Amino acid sequence: MDWGIINSFVYFLANHTEIKITTMDTELEFAVPPKTRGRELFLQISRNLGLRETWFFGLMYKGANNEEIWFDSSKKSVNDIKFNARNLKYRVKYFPEDIGQELIEDTTIRYFYLQARSGILSDQIYCPPETSVLLASYAAQERYGDYNPKAHQNGIFRKEKLLPERVFQQHTMKREIWENNVLKMWQKHTGMLTEDAMIEYLKLAQNLEMFGVSYFEISNKKGTHLLLGVSALGLNIYKLEDKLNPIIAFPWSEISNINFKGIKFTIRPSDKESKMFIFYANDAFVNKHILNLSIGNHSMYVRRRKKDTLEVQQMKAKAAEQRKYKLEQRAKLLHEMLAREQAEKRENEYQNQIQVLKLEVERKHANLLEAQRTITQLQEQLRELQIAKQQLELQQNELKTMMERLEHSKHMEEKERRKLEDEIKLKQEEVQQIQNEVEVRNEETRLLQQKIEEANRREEQLRMEQEALQLEHERNKELEAVPNGSNVELPSLVEVNEQLKEDLLLLQQQLEQTRLENKQTEMDKIHRENIASGRDKYKTLNAIRKGNTVRRVDMFENM
Repeated sequence: MDWGIINSFVYFLANHTEIKITTMDTELEFAVPPKTRGRELFLQISRNLGLRETWFFGLMYKGANNEEIWFDSSKKSVNDIKFNARNLKYRVKYFPEDIGQELIEDTTIRYFYLQARSGILSDQIYCPPETSVLLASYAAQERYGDYNPKAHQNGIFRKEKLLPERVFQQHTMKREIWENNVLKMWQKHTGMLTEDAMIEYLKLAQNLEMFGVSYFEISNKKGTHLLLGVSALGLNIYKLEDKLNPIIAFPWSEISNINFKGIKFTIRPSDKESKMFIFYANDAFVNKHILNLSIGNHSMYVRRRKKDTLEVQQMKAKAAEQRKYKLEQRAKLLHEMLAREQAEKRENEYQNQIQVLKLEVERKHANLLEAQRTITQLQEQLRELQIAKQQLELQQNELKTMMERLEHSKHMEEKERRKLEDEIKLKQEEVQQIQNEVEVRNEETRLLQQKIEEANRREEQLRMEQEALQLEHERNKELEAVPNGSNVELPSLVEVNEQLKEDLLLLQQQLEQTRLENKQTEMDKIHRENIASGRDKYKTLNAIRKGNTVRRVDMFENM
């Protein structure tokens, strides 16, 4: 036993702290010296995850009352993390004002997407049913790529969490119908990059009223219980029963100082004429949490309005270059897929044409056999006709001989003469019968000859049609091999919103007919009232920001 190695291992354990990090899609474990600063630990985790836009993220853990607490990495060291709180979560802490413009790298986009999707599916972020279906279609594009009817059969979503459970419970529609609606919208995203699908998801999610908002219970000087919402846009005040519609808003541009003492939280507006904006939390710890988020969001708000740092400029340039490359590769792939589909289509057409030709050949072969049988029959009839004609000629000769005998037998006895006349009469009847038979055979031969001529005409027509089909087949075969470098332009993509409008309208009609009113939450009712009134997240914010800070502070104090 090597005691040196064992002692080194014991020393390592004694002088390192085990930290477990959980992200939205993985788990990491770190053994770091206890004196490691929180900032150093955070950057080490970020490097391991490949995240460079670290200003959006933070570390959080569960408190004694199961509340989520942001770890202040700027001040604390690993040694300050309590033993029961050493399971940290790496999460989005600060949200952009405009997702589409601010997120740069694919890894950042992915972590935002995973966190937003988790929040929506778990109902932490309220999402109306029709929007949740559209979001699910982008999630399908992100996970599976372009819809492929051969690979993506019905039931592909059966084993995954597709929509918030609330949505299923509030309507009588079967899951298969929900899935079919998602499938129809998913098909409209063909050609969309994975990163673009996540961005489109986040753009829709950003329109949701609760997206990127942290809520805290507070009260004003009169003791009225309210909610404070901290977001990238500023501080909003809500009624307890309505997290969707703020009633008072204070943009970060109107705030010059933030501080708290105990449960009292004080905000100094930029407007010198306005008095302090003061509210009270349930305990000082909540105020500390509000202060941490408020200072960070305010800092981000100011940062966005400054020129990008050199690091950010480089990141944007590299991301633009990578996106251009991906788009080129995607276009190349779509071109190859389209060429392959066209080749397969032509191949199927050729196979169908070959099958048609085979059927034509078989039909012509059958016609040929029928014609051969007809010709054989005609030849047999001709032979029989020839024999009949020979018999007729023979009988006519015999009749002629008999007539000559009659002519030369004028001096015959009466009895012999009558006998000869009877024989001649019988012979004449026999000749007439044979003559009639010859005429019938002649008519049959004429009709058969017409039939053969008609068959020959049909055969010639079929031959010409076959040659035409074969010529068309050969002409199409020439198009099958497209020379390299040929310009095969893809159709221009229609705006996604335009493509999906009809599907969303049909879905909304389905929802109206299948909605269970007794299952509707207050959020659902408020959302429908907003839609009926033409309100949305940004219209509401614009409306409640009107007027000066003085008036809005007074409104808050008088609630």
